[in-house]
Amino acid sequence: MTMKKILSIILSTLSAVMMLSCEGKIEQPARDILSEVRNEFKAGNYNRAKMLIDSVKLAHPKAYKTLREAEALRHEVLIREKERDIAYFNSEMQRLVELRDTMLKEFDYSMNAKYQDMGVYSVPSQAISKNAFNNFLRATVKENGEAVLTSYYRGARIGYKAVKVKCGELYVSADNSIYSWSGKEHGVYIERRDYRRGDDGGIMDFVASSSGKVVVELSGGSRDFGYELRQEDVKAITMVKELSDVLLSIAECREMLDAAQYSLDFLMKGNDRFKKDTLQTENGKVESEN
Repeated sequence: MTMKKILSIILSTLSAVMMLSCEGKIEQPARDILSEVRNEFKAGNYNRAKMLIDSVKLAHPKAYKTLREAEALRHEVLIREKERDIAYFNSEMQRLVELRDTMLKEFDYSMNAKYQDMGVYSVPSQAISKNAFNNFLRATVKENGEAVLTSYYRGARIGYKAVKVKCGELYVSADNSIYSWSGKEHGVYIERRDYRRGDDGGIMDFVASSSGKVVVELSGGSRDFGYELRQEDVKAITMVKELSDVLLSIAECREMLDAAQYSLDFLMKGNDRFKKDTLQTENGKVESEN
């Protein structure tokens, strides 16, 4: 072997050693942080793990090997995070459904397939047949959790537009009805107005939280009219409000569960692509080295 060949081998070896040394100085600090990431990941501290991964990218942008490992680990963190969310939402959904089923034992269910696309729940004490001659507030709730408060007035025509509910010195009122009707039933003149919960001025929630005599005042017509709301109606409105809360929570939980599952599916596909790209890159390096 000639001296020139020997010098070439020595220089190549020294160059490789220097490159490895420089690479170690760049990669090692990043790898130290990545070790912390793995510890946080194993402990289930996913937010902390993601923050540390971001810090690796900011503090060591040239630590390419470690950054690639960090991105792979980020995918794992996000996947575990979504799996945890799905487990929670499934558990919460089961709890809410069991609560709903228990509550529904106290309700009547009705649905006119010709006019309705979902059923309606109401409390038996507020059945129309039992209140044909009463002035009262009737509460109902659809299967999707949308609750409606209906004001029934029977007597001489007054043409009321607004409903005010008082308890002591406190009161709330509503005039944004979604449906109104007037006419005769059983020979008695009736005026009816429906108010959707959320647009009812807070009447349903107000009645449900009241702790004394509740007075209803009808106004905006030819004259005002008032009456005391029966306690059985207060109880019924409270029951409907509580069922509405549970049904709305079920709908929200289902949406969150679907969103989490969609995100997990997306991440799993992305993770497969990421592993495939990594494998191709590593194979490419091997081929180039050979």
